[in-house]
Amino acid sequence: MPETLDDFFAEKHSIINELFIATADDNYVLARWCFDQHLNVDFYWLAVHALEKYLKAILLLNGESAKSYSHDIVKLYASVKPLAPELFPSVLVKPDDRMPDEYWHIEEVSNFIARLHRDGQADNRYQLFGYSRQPEDLWKLDQVVFVLRRACRPLEAFELGKAHDGAANLSNRDILEKYPQRWRLNSRLEDTISGRRGEELRRAALTWNFPFAPADYKQPPVSYTSSAQNPVLVRRLYDPLEAGPAHFAHNDALWKWVNDNIQLPRLLISEIESERQKIKAKSSASAS
Repeated sequence: MPETLDDFFAEKHSIINELFIATADDNYVLARWCFDQHLNVDFYWLAVHALEKYLKAILLLNGESAKSYSHDIVKLYASVKPLAPELFPSVLVKPDDRMPDEYWHIEEVSNFIARLHRDGQADNRYQLFGYSRQPEDLWKLDQVVFVLRRACRPLEAFELGKAHDGAANLSNRDILEKYPQRWRLNSRLEDTISGRRGEELRRAALTWNFPFAPADYKQPPVSYTSSAQNPVLVRRLYDPLEAGPAHFAHNDALWKWVNDNIQLPRLLISEIESERQKIKAKSSASAS
């Protein structure tokens, strides 16, 4: 039997919508625009922001706390999926007839979220780890947002808030299972898609957006591009060591300056130090 919404739901929903769903909608639309403009660092950064907020909204709307997760969308997704496993696909599926097979790599949702987190996490704002953009990443983001956003509601509650005589009295979970294309939440994304926020934002939201765009929306030709960027620390702290022991002292001094003056994650510091020692040993052996 579905649950009746509590007396504070309207106020709680207002807070959750404005703090999480509405701001996630804007992050999502801007991430899509960045992908189109090849602003890849910001695409991943904003994509992670959007998913983090949708995931936290799902937790809060279903009686769970959103604390203790920080920006870890991998951990968040692991907590959200058990709330409604039947609503979350395990594998992302290529949009029918929308892109050639060779541009689509089959990927589990959890693996895609982990990859987004790797390339869009806070520590990578400065490109400490670089990124690897795949042609289908935008379409995969759209699918994940579609799945998560529609789950931003109290799943066990009556769809109408409480039981009504003569009504079907289904829960939100029942409705989502029965109508897999239902996604509207009456938040900022709906305003954007309708054009109420201007044509530029509408275009950013709908271009190549197959889950959300109306069937009659005229799509421009699709482009498929991939790109990658190695972090500058690799180029400056690893590559010169391969030139031989004569370069070690200068490179050691540069690494000391980086470590003394730039905030780096402790794990990355350990990885850099370990890798530099390996390269030095190999370079020294080659020079012998």
